[in-house]
Amino acid sequence: MNIDAELDVWRRQWQSGVEPVPPDLLRKVELQSRFMKIAFAADILVTAGIGGGVIALAVRSPKPDILLLAIVTWLFIFAAWTFSLTVNRGTWSPAALDTASFVDLSIRRCRARLAAVRFGTVLYLSEIAFCLGWIYRHAPQNRPSLLAWLVFSSLFIDMVWMCTLAFFAFLFWYRRKKRAELAWLLDLQRQISEPRA
Repeated sequence: MNIDAELDVWRRQWQSGVEPVPPDLLRKVELQSRFMKIAFAADILVTAGIGGGVIALAVRSPKPDILLLAIVTWLFIFAAWTFSLTVNRGTWSPAALDTASFVDLSIRRCRARLAAVRFGTVLYLSEIAFCLGWIYRHAPQNRPSLLAWLVFSSLFIDMVWMCTLAFFAFLFWYRRKKRAELAWLLDLQRQISEPRA
């Protein structure tokens, strides 16, 4: 019965003159949809793992510093979820099964990813500042000054800076890629909306 309904939709589209979605655009949107579902599941796992872990830590060791760590961690999680749910609203599926709707969806997704780059930058910098400050505060008493501690004082700090460098290199590359994709999609949208001669 579902197949008959689908065939009926296709028949009406064909009779109305609506062009089918190009296979490459359809594949790209489907791949993006799969990636969005995987990312959503990963967000849930990270929330459960890190959020649950910090709550367990706070319950086992109800010191004020541990409680502060739990509160700030959940504030970061809350900010990330709020942004994610807001930016992904309306980007899960096209409004119709025509080329224009798939292009429009791709544009909305591209803009959402560019907004995610900006948000990710701010969130990462906030988290790294808090975490390094918290770790420094709990370092042994014979620690060097904060600036000396932050400048390659240990393998841990070296790894933090290497990961930060890799993260920002990825964001720079991804932002350039998404800006180019957005420009191409906007041009395609303009071509589709122009009346044919």
